[in-house]
Amino acid sequence: MQMKPPREPLSVVRDWANELSQKLGRPVEALVDNGLSAYDFSVDTRVELRRPTGFTISIPLSFCVIDANRGVAVFSEHDGYMEFSLEEDDVASEIVEHSYRHGA
Repeated sequence: MQMKPPREPLSVVRDWANELSQKLGRPVEALVDNGLSAYDFSVDTRVELRRPTGFTISIPLSFCVIDANRGVAVFSEHDGYMEFSLEEDDVASEIVEHSYRHGA
């Protein structure tokens, strides 16, 4: 996997608007005009990108959309919007974790 050069957040949203619309259930036009909001992100969700060698990137408060030809776009509330090309056997996982911590 290789990270693509950073771009303006709204440009990334515009280029991935169709995939985002399907994932978020919002019209393409609304995403293009307004971008994403804090309500699109969850503290329970993160994205992990893994190489077959074991190299792993974990991005908290994020989700991803994938296109077989373009790769993966990761949208993070605090760390920006990133695009990666995927190579053979690379894995992009969206992980939802609900935790309970019992207080003493």
